[in-house]
Amino acid sequence: MKQIIYTVLVLFCSFSLAACVVVEKDDFEDVDPDDATLVESVKLGNNILASFRDEDFGRLKKNIPGPLRTKMTEKDFRTSCANWRDSLGRIKDFDYVLELDTPAVRNLIWRVEFEREAANGKKVEQDMLFRLVTGNVDDETCVLSCGFL
Repeated sequence: MKQIIYTVLVLFCSFSLAACVVVEKDDFEDVDPDDATLVESVKLGNNILASFRDEDFGRLKKNIPGPLRTKMTEKDFRTSCANWRDSLGRIKDFDYVLELDTPAVRNLIWRVEFEREAANGKKVEQDMLFRLVTGNVDDETCVLSCGFL
């Protein structure tokens, strides 16, 4: 059962296929620069989405501090990437949108743009929301969960 839960989590997390992403200054226009944990969480989310877009498992592992790091396997990651690429396409772009007001944890939302080619050869574009939940554990920002909505 745990294997299934972790596989589903990896599927949700692996939904993006990315190349190195440069975090632009405007990615943080809605982020309070004095809130170091929020800035760290947004950077984690950007790096996680970039690792999905690039299908870079090593980068994903580096950017998921905490207990989730040991639960993901590269095979599950690759399977998830292939499934999402087939159903939604490749990640074209993503932008941090907002933080939901919740106690004890940070719930951050990104808009992720996908693009794929339909059977008739036309491009199909669609957006999905990506949610990252982080919290502080032993003075470290840890990823508690992430996935597409």
